[in-house]
Amino acid sequence: MKYLLFFSLFLSFKIGHCQETKKTRLYIIGTVHESSAILNPQMLFEILDHIKPDILLQENDSEQISSYFKDISPQSNEQNASLMYLKKYPETLNLPFEFERRNQYRRDNGMVPTDNLTINLIDSLYKKNLLSPANTKIFEKYKEANSALVDFSKKGIQALNSNEFEAANRNRQFIQHHELPTITGSEEIFSQRFVLKPDGEKISYKEGYQLWCNFWDLRNNTMAINIIKKANEHKGKKIAILTGVQHKYYLKELLHKYYDGNYEMVEYFK
Repeated sequence: MKYLLFFSLFLSFKIGHCQETKKTRLYIIGTVHESSAILNPQMLFEILDHIKPDILLQENDSEQISSYFKDISPQSNEQNASLMYLKKYPETLNLPFEFERRNQYRRDNGMVPTDNLTINLIDSLYKKNLLSPANTKIFEKYKEANSALVDFSKKGIQALNSNEFEAANRNRQFIQHHELPTITGSEEIFSQRFVLKPDGEKISYKEGYQLWCNFWDLRNNTMAINIIKKANEHKGKKIAILTGVQHKYYLKELLHKYYDGNYEMVEYFK
């Protein structure tokens, strides 16, 4: 009887310990947001149905999630695939992990539309041979990096989730956010062109573009921290993180950097 009681207590401890230490499994699925030959809602639904996650984490903020079943975009891969999955598995949680009010934040601070206006102006100056030789080399490197991503996009969604694409994307994003500002900082025209922010304040292309570049780091860090919070709130569950392919490499790096021992990343595409 004594040994039976000991064994029962030992077994209870082992079961409890395993339950406490069971890690949340994170599947980061790099997506393209709009339906195409590369990825459509049915294809994405089949990926989700194979993983069978308990939780879907969306590249949306809380406001967007609150209207997820109302404001339906017919071209959205993530939304339509998720609605199909939630219909089949209604107990699944559908949660946000995006930087709150992302789009409004960028507009309020003048990052939009200075982001596109700046890159278009760099391109225009390049075509007219008006960039300095050093800046010309930077922009040509940027164009080559973009071309590499386009080549990958022709290979399908699995290629866009490969380590090779992540390396090419990391290179392109580094140039865009850390080397193009060399051009905007050294070519005077970017300090002389302005847009008006919603509050009526002027902001130069140079300043707005730099803020946009800084936001790339802030946004990805915020998303990674939100993912970790959800992993800790739902320990032992299986979570599918639906994010644009250009974020995947960065989120993986940050989840490794901030690793707290409570989750494991599982690569779906092999």
